[in-house]
Amino acid sequence: MRFKELNEISPPTFQGSLTPDLLQSKIWLCNNLKKLGRKKFSTIYILGSWYGTMSVVLNRCGIDFEKVINVDADPTHVKFSDKLLTALKLNHQCIHGDANQLKYKQLDKNSLIINTSTNDIKGERWFDRIPEGILVAVQSRNNVDTPKYQTLKELDQEFFLTDTLFLDELTLEDPETQYQRFMKIGVK
Repeated sequence: MRFKELNEISPPTFQGSLTPDLLQSKIWLCNNLKKLGRKKFSTIYILGSWYGTMSVVLNRCGIDFEKVINVDADPTHVKFSDKLLTALKLNHQCIHGDANQLKYKQLDKNSLIINTSTNDIKGERWFDRIPEGILVAVQSRNNVDTPKYQTLKELDQEFFLTDTLFLDELTLEDPETQYQRFMKIGVK
C-alpha cells in the first residue's frame, strides 16, 4: 500500500499535501526565513518535493527565487509538480531521482536547500553531498510509523551546521493525531 510506503499520515494525494498541518509547517519555515532576513535566493532545491506545494508556498509567502528545483523519487509527483509550477509561471525544474544521488550543480552562495521530508528519504547522503557555506532548512516529525528523529535534539545532532540560525519545534495536528514538527535552519 503506497500510504504505508510514504510514512505519511496525510493521504498520498495532492489534496493530502494541502492538509492544514503540512501547509502550516511550510509557512512556519517561510516566516522564519524572513525573520532571519533570508528572503531572496538564486536557486532553491526542494528535496522530497512531493506535489510541489513547497514551491508555491515559498512564492506566496514572499520568498523570492530565480529558480526552484523540485526533486522527488516518484515520477508521478514530478510530472504533477511540473504541470503545477508551469501553470503558475514559476521558473522551475523538476527532477525525478534519488535525493541521495544529487550533485547540486546549480548551487551558489545565494542558494537554499530545503528538506521537509527527512522522515521519508532513506539515509543522509543528500545532506553529506551539500557543499559547505550553503543555507539549509530541514524538518522532521515524530508521529510517523518509524520516525528517524523522536526529538528536536536528535534532529539537531544528525544535521551538523557550522552556523545554526534557527532550531525549534511546533505542535501540529494532522488528520489523525497531534505531533511535533522539528525544524533546523542554518549554514552547512
